[in-house]
Amino acid sequence: MRTWRRALALPLLLVFGGCQGEPAPLERPLVDGRHQPDVLTEAATLAPPPAIGGNRFVSGWYAVPKKSGGQGLIPAAAGSRVELVNLKRRSRSLILRTAGGDRDRVEVTARYGGRELAREPLGERIRLKLPRDLPVGRVPIELSFGGDEGVVVHAARLHPQLEQGEVRFQDGAIVQSPWSVVDFVQDLPDGSILLGTFQPPRMRGEDQSFGITIEAVDGPLDRLFEWAGSGEESIRLELPSSDGPIRIRLEAAGTGDPGRWLDLRVVERRSAAPTAPPPSAPRLVVLYIFDALRADYVGHLGGPEGVSPTLDRLAGEGVTFTDHSSVAPNTKPSVKTLFIGHPFLLRGHQRLPDTGPPTLAEAFAAAGYRTFALSGSPWVSSSFGTDRGFEFRSAKAEYRSARKSGVDYNNSAERVHGATLEALDSLGDSERALLYVHTMHPHNPYRPPEPFHSRYTAGIDSEIDGGTATLLAIHNGRIEPTAADQERLRGLYAGGLAYNDAELAKLLEELESRYQPGEVLLILTSDHGEELFEHDGVLHGFTLYREQLHVPLVFWWPGVLAPRRIDVGTDHLDLSATLRSLVEESAAGDHGLPLWGLMAGAEGEWPKRVRFSAASSLDGGIFGAQSERLKLIWAPRIGRGWGMGRVAGRSWDAEYVFDLIQDPAESVNLAGLRSLEADWLRARLAAWVERGKLEEIGSDAEEQVDEETLERLRALGYVD
Repeated sequence: MRTWRRALALPLLLVFGGCQGEPAPLERPLVDGRHQPDVLTEAATLAPPPAIGGNRFVSGWYAVPKKSGGQGLIPAAAGSRVELVNLKRRSRSLILRTAGGDRDRVEVTARYGGRELAREPLGERIRLKLPRDLPVGRVPIELSFGGDEGVVVHAARLHPQLEQGEVRFQDGAIVQSPWSVVDFVQDLPDGSILLGTFQPPRMRGEDQSFGITIEAVDGPLDRLFEWAGSGEESIRLELPSSDGPIRIRLEAAGTGDPGRWLDLRVVERRSAAPTAPPPSAPRLVVLYIFDALRADYVGHLGGPEGVSPTLDRLAGEGVTFTDHSSVAPNTKPSVKTLFIGHPFLLRGHQRLPDTGPPTLAEAFAAAGYRTFALSGSPWVSSSFGTDRGFEFRSAKAEYRSARKSGVDYNNSAERVHGATLEALDSLGDSERALLYVHTMHPHNPYRPPEPFHSRYTAGIDSEIDGGTATLLAIHNGRIEPTAADQERLRGLYAGGLAYNDAELAKLLEELESRYQPGEVLLILTSDHGEELFEHDGVLHGFTLYREQLHVPLVFWWPGVLAPRRIDVGTDHLDLSATLRSLVEESAAGDHGLPLWGLMAGAEGEWPKRVRFSAASSLDGGIFGAQSERLKLIWAPRIGRGWGMGRVAGRSWDAEYVFDLIQDPAESVNLAGLRSLEADWLRARLAAWVERGKLEEIGSDAEEQVDEETLERLRALGYVD
């Protein structure tokens, strides 16, 4: 089967018209480069993780340890899931080849949708007979091995299977031979129309058929087009209204030559994102980064009482975004994304090239701003190319370990703020400036000064310290913390934020004494979140759970922005586009939308969007897509390392689907769920990954990291 990837390079064709005041009609190819078509054919074998196509092992499986030798999967005690491709309703069998387990006691059970399908005794070869009424498409099957984790599944296959069809995407046509299905799952506005032409096979088999079936979230399968068996036929299908995505399924059955679907396209009326011109650029723009600050520890977003009064005050006086996300779970790709407005999927660990798209600092410098990097993070430095465009980077702001700084606490905020005031002192009366301010709080080491050290740990029966060495020992499985230890570490983390917030109050007092209202735009956010045992892990960078991605975002611009609380989902690509729009004519591209329209009150007009994320510093990567209700994560990594986490908090599922409404803690993996919204997210994510690999910016040049930078990275736990 030829790949669909070439189809992702097809251009987006836009045709505008219509009446003023209504969304203009837009005509675009069905293969639009933003939704991966799902090509289904039947096959005998089941592919092990991290496969996302065909028959596959989905969730609840562990890799056999390397030291045991051989290949195989161990089912989880709570149950495991496989996904089968079924293109015709008929009886079939799932055949498992296993080893180990209690053969005298254990039975293997297969279920679909809560209904038991088959039950057989555990043996070396198990045949589970599946009924003929299973649906067409991807079918999730739950397998139970009686909780016996001594079982190893060495292979699985289906019998019988249909002849495998072929699907090719060729010069705007979809060439399809039986047996095959091509699914397009897209979120389409009401009144959308599918247009195109079907060109019949040169030689038709007696039992050959081609058709288009439509499935909506709130409606049954509906076959809207059936080739009549004669000549070429035009297609014009009015697609159903739906409260969610729609599946457009191209089906080819029987035997015979391939047919061709020509110029399939969708005509739709879709409202654009609310836009508003940015205000006139201020005299001073301060982009303030708290390192590793998760949103749910901020007071006005549900955090501990009194932990962030200054940040809460700024949120009350400005615009706060309650559902804002980073695009990465670690600093280097996150800040690179902020600086250039492009995501990183596989090259997040690489140096930012010396040439390429202009950085945020370069854009502001071109507009006449002076640019300062006042960063405690060693990832923002010349060693990694992330200081490109900054005219000045203060060494006084850089993080120092207790041994180097001579103080027994993490004093990053004091250092960074001191360097910030020196930068302000250097400005002339008429000069404008961009200040990038980055503190290492509440990032490890969780070691704030008193009274913050004791404020959130009093009365806890633990003496564990929040130093980097301790956290790394937990992260790598050398220390198993008690419940009290975990509570104390969470308290020390909160104390680090409280200390930074108190120092922020002093900096804010200086800003208000030096500048008039309206002269200063202060944006406060975080590069990423932090794991604090929600999924049994600590630190950051190895998962895409909510605690790693959900971060605060506050715009404070007295006299310009009215106070507002915005609950729709946004991300750092939007933030980057918003900042660029202050100094560039057109800042919105494929990645990110300026937020001025939202801040002007057009929240109800914000389009339904998918937010993407990637753990791009890990070999092989972890990739996520999130809608308002669901989050889907694909974690291929490399080799047998698929899954999320590392030692403590390790999860072996290669795919995750979480219902964020029913399961906000992201604790129940629904991967394999028969859901149009999950299929839509998978189509969007797969296309985003493929496009991102082609567009990703990186440099293979070897990084020249000086010893001072290495020492700071070592003190923060990034290098051994």
